[in-house]
Amino acid sequence: MPELTMAELGYKKHLKVELFPTIWCPGCGIGTIMMQLAIVLDEMALDETNTVIVTGIGCTGRMGSYLKHESVYTLHGRTLPVAEAIKTVRPELNVIVVAGDGDTASIGGNHLIHTIRRNANVTVLCNNNEIYGLTGGQTGPTTPTGTKTLSSPIGNPNPPINLQGIVRSSEHALYAKTTVYHLQHLRNVMREAIEWDGFSFVDITSQCIENNGRRIGFASANEMLTFYRKTYKRAAKGAEALDQYEIGVLYPAQHPARNGEADGAAAAANGNGAGMTEVPERPGALPSQPAGPLTSVAATAVRDRPATDDEKARKRAESQERAALMGQLSSEVKLAVARKELTLAEALAQAGLAVPEWLRTGANAPAPASVAPGDVKISATAEDPRTQDQPTELATKSAAAERVDEKEAKRAEAQRKLAVMQRLPSELKLRVAKREISLDDALREAGVSPDKEPA
Repeated sequence: MPELTMAELGYKKHLKVELFPTIWCPGCGIGTIMMQLAIVLDEMALDETNTVIVTGIGCTGRMGSYLKHESVYTLHGRTLPVAEAIKTVRPELNVIVVAGDGDTASIGGNHLIHTIRRNANVTVLCNNNEIYGLTGGQTGPTTPTGTKTLSSPIGNPNPPINLQGIVRSSEHALYAKTTVYHLQHLRNVMREAIEWDGFSFVDITSQCIENNGRRIGFASANEMLTFYRKTYKRAAKGAEALDQYEIGVLYPAQHPARNGEADGAAAAANGNGAGMTEVPERPGALPSQPAGPLTSVAATAVRDRPATDDEKARKRAESQERAALMGQLSSEVKLAVARKELTLAEALAQAGLAVPEWLRTGANAPAPASVAPGDVKISATAEDPRTQDQPTELATKSAAAERVDEKEAKRAEAQRKLAVMQRLPSELKLRVAKREISLDDALREAGVSPDKEPA
């Protein structure tokens, strides 16, 4: 899978950025799902010519409006019959359903059962925020027992529906569970689900801070994400079922069980327990079947080989080097490179900038010099004399202190702006929040001096 720093440059071509900011509440997890889906679509070269997005009613249903893909905004609970119809008439298309847990498992529950039974070759990305968010926060089919909601003020008396059990009732379907915090894992399971030859379901735990999170004790969306980070763990290799707070992939019995890890090759962890290896051949294909059109023999061989630490270091260094080179270009040229209208080498040459030898020849970027464990490598330059004659440890402490000072300065400035905002009338606060007017203009309009304390 491409390094995220490069993937992030191209995904915007799948989004209608002119319609941003989105309609979703600040802190909503749906935007995260959309961004990660856009990255996956870009990595897999899926666009409006070969992919259709089907969305349901509810907050999640708005996603189709922001994606530059053919999309269908269906009736409540009817995403799956529409998706099946599209796949039946145009079997060559990739059909991706994006819907909420209420739309999928409540009014759409009957369709879910029979779509799984028929093993329709569609992918379902379920935004599971455990609530009916759009209508104000009523108890939904996935709301945990005891949860206080708008329609169950003393606590939900019923157990939540078992999505894993429903999907796993089929001997053909793929089930994956992930969260909006585990971004790498989220992208990987999305990709596996889209490539799966048959029905696939991605159960995405997501936060609805406005109509669920605060009612159950979270102060912010960040607290909910922190809860996901601390609570959800990767399931053991070869797991046959996922516990409540486990993430992973469950394959049918006849498929080589990997649960995100190829046999004999450890998954590449990325710091949050969410690393996954690439699928050695088209997911769903038995060993006797050839790899699908999304893979090749050479690519299969490369992906099937576990990456060494040296290879990881080289890829990381190359990604950082490319990002540094991109940072020297103008926004228009960056966009052209992201759209693959220009290569990075051509863009640098046109801008009159030096093109590194490794980039000009198509070779790999030089790997960073190895550093002993516990050591910190700091390069001293003539432009930064502070590190010239200092021991490494002192230079490191100095750099860390500067970062702390910078953070403190930013925090103090944010607190100052917040204090000034409190002195504005409500109408002007709203206009500033909507970016219709700058804070300075609002202060002038209200006749408020930012430097004077209120009487």
